[in-house]
Amino acid sequence: MIKPRSFIVSVVLGAVLALFARAVPAADKASDDVKAWEAALESMKGQPMMRVLDTIRGWKFEGLDSWIAENPTSKDVSKHNRGKIKFSSQEYNDIFAKGGSFKVAIYNKLVGTDSSHIGEIGDMGMSVTKDAQINLEKYAVIRVVFQDDKLASYRIWPKLEQSAFSGGTWLHR
Repeated sequence: MIKPRSFIVSVVLGAVLALFARAVPAADKASDDVKAWEAALESMKGQPMMRVLDTIRGWKFEGLDSWIAENPTSKDVSKHNRGKIKFSSQEYNDIFAKGGSFKVAIYNKLVGTDSSHIGEIGDMGMSVTKDAQINLEKYAVIRVVFQDDKLASYRIWPKLEQSAFSGGTWLHR
């Protein structure tokens, strides 16, 4: 027979453990996906372009940009740079300095959204301005570089806001 006191202790202990399990975050699915994408792309180095692009499309990524260059200079490469997904000078030296025929493709996939409400509260505690809602979309971005139609390099950004890679320009009036 179970003693009432040991039963109560076990119930309380179980409740504490359940709360602790909720407080500890589960493994981030996005980081697991990124690891899988990196492993797959690493194993595809030297593979034909269409096989690599079909795999990326199979992961539900959408084409964002692509360009082709023959023996590009650093200025040629920098013309295609976009925000946070640009080529660094070190990447240029590692990838393009050898020369050859290059094809670059950039793909993105929506991986989450964040939203926030903003407004202003006056001296009397009342709302002065109407609350506005701001929605931010988070994307995973993959950039692949092919040299002579074979995968030569790749880079993955797991979470970027659209403004970080949109490549837009400010309108000056």
